Amino acid sequence: MPLTDNDVRMISGHTGDAPDVFVRWVDKDGIDMDDDPDGFIALRQGKRVMVLRHNKNGCHYLGSDNRCTIYESRPLGCRIFPFDPTFAKKDGKLRHLKLIQATECLYELDSKNEVKALRELHVSHEDTTEVWYGKIKEWNREQAKRKRKGVAAGTARKFFEFLGLA
Repeated sequence: MPLTDNDVRMISGHTGDAPDVFVRWVDKDGIDMDDDPDGFIALRQGKRVMVLRHNKNGCHYLGSDNRCTIYESRPLGCRIFPFDPTFAKKDGKLRHLKLIQATECLYELDSKNEVKALRELHVSHEDTTEVWYGKIKEWNREQAKRKRKGVAAGTARKFFEFLGLA
């Protein structure tokens, strides 16, 4: 699950965990984001995406009862999962709804998925992602300047500092 700085702030605020406890950095081979290149952050080890760490049992925050232990502060992407909706820009009506088949999710079968709530989550996700990508762009621009000067790109820790998360 890709994360934004807002997701990291919410999780850290809820759990008290530092970002490096639950964030994992993946390269282009570790995530299917070919259609979303703006989400890649230039770091010393190469371009990476910040994702929610998983262990052998699944999500880092999946409890022994298979329930989310950070449900109220879960990332926005988790809130909209497993849906990938397309809404018309003109009237806001649902035009297409795709189910993401990345994992089994019982929510797709519970018949409690309101279009209005899905639209609100989708708009929030789109707006948050736009702001997030602006921050990544600013960071990446600074890293390109460093590279032109012969200085290595910043580390993940420096990126967290840039975001005010360290």
